[in-house]
Amino acid sequence: MKNELATAVKQVLEDFPNGYKNLMGEPGDSSFESKIKIEDAEGVQFVQHSQYGRSVVSWQARLFTTEDHDQARKKFKAAYQQLQGLSVKLGARSYKLRSAYDVPDLNEKFTALIFELEPSNSYTEPIKVELQMLFQIPMEWAIGVLVYERDRKDTEPGRILRSF
Repeated sequence: MKNELATAVKQVLEDFPNGYKNLMGEPGDSSFESKIKIEDAEGVQFVQHSQYGRSVVSWQARLFTTEDHDQARKKFKAAYQQLQGLSVKLGARSYKLRSAYDVPDLNEKFTALIFELEPSNSYTEPIKVELQMLFQIPMEWAIGVLVYERDRKDTEPGRILRSF
C-alpha cells in the first residue's frame, strides 16, 4: 500500500466540504465510482444511502483479503500507521487523524479502529475514518477503510420510530 492509503484518505477528507463531488465518478445503483484509486485495492467506491430522511455519502475501500491471520494483522497495522497522525486541511484549519491502536485477536471476528479529527469541533466531530479487519466466510480476513459522517455518538440513543 506504500502511502497510497494515506494520500487517498487525505483527498477524501479534504473534499468532504464539497460533498465529495470532485472525487465521485460514474453512478451505479447506490454507489459511485471513485476517482481516487489505491493500487492493489480490491474495490474503492462511494456509497450513497439515506440517514434520517437525508442523503448521505460514504467512501469505502476494500484493501486486502487473505486466509492468513498474521498477514492480515500486519496489513492492518501498516494501514493504521499510515492513518495515525495524518494531517488534513478542511477549509482554513488543519487537523490530525487520531485513534488508539487495538491488536486484532484471532478469536475476534471483527476489529475496528475509529479515527477522529483533532482538534475536535462541532464541524469535524461527525466525520469518522474507520479501519476494519473482519472475518468472512469461507476463511478470509478482509481489511477495509471507510470515511463517513456519523449521525450520533454511540452513547446517544437513536431516534424513536415507534413507542409501545
